[in-house]
Amino acid sequence: MRLLTKAGLGLAILFVAISMAPAAKADPIVINTGGFSLSNLGNNGGGISGLDSLVGAAASSSRNFTAPGSFIALLNPLTFTTGFTGPSSSGTYSFNFSQPLTINGVTQTLNLAGSITIRPDIDTVRILSSAPLTFNFNTFSVDVKVLPTSIDGFGPGVFCDVLKGDFTVRTNCNPVPEPATLSLLGLGLAGVAAKLRQRRKGRKV
Repeated sequence: MRLLTKAGLGLAILFVAISMAPAAKADPIVINTGGFSLSNLGNNGGGISGLDSLVGAAASSSRNFTAPGSFIALLNPLTFTTGFTGPSSSGTYSFNFSQPLTINGVTQTLNLAGSITIRPDIDTVRILSSAPLTFNFNTFSVDVKVLPTSIDGFGPGVFCDVLKGDFTVRTNCNPVPEPATLSLLGLGLAGVAAKLRQRRKGRKV
């Protein structure tokens, strides 16, 4: 009976260690964006073709992160090019666009909303929001939303900024055990079974 008690205690400790391991592990998170290109924003057709324009360059970043928690990371370097958009083009115009977002090899479409305000002396482009995305992995999940940003263009010219995202990492409640963990569990159970067989043989002698 004492051996069974020890075996049970050993298994309990092993299961607790397995359940705690994913929470303590730093997971690598690799982020890639495909980029986007928007043109003729606020242009009523009487201005310079292609202007105003907003380009978000493709970008990539990575970090090791221990869930749960959140961090802010670069999505795109932005380039806002302004010019004459045509007579009577003043006003605010809404637009929608999208780009691919890849996290650890899994790609989804990030849908965004923006607006541009045309004034005689300054044009302002804004990225307002995005539909939230969730990426599910083995031991963790990542929620993504875009942080609003704006760029002012004072007269014709090229103006730069960056678009960033807020990434929230959550630990999955019931992760699938990794092969190494399963091997460790199997060795532990095999050791307990061998001890029980040895004990029974000792009693028969």
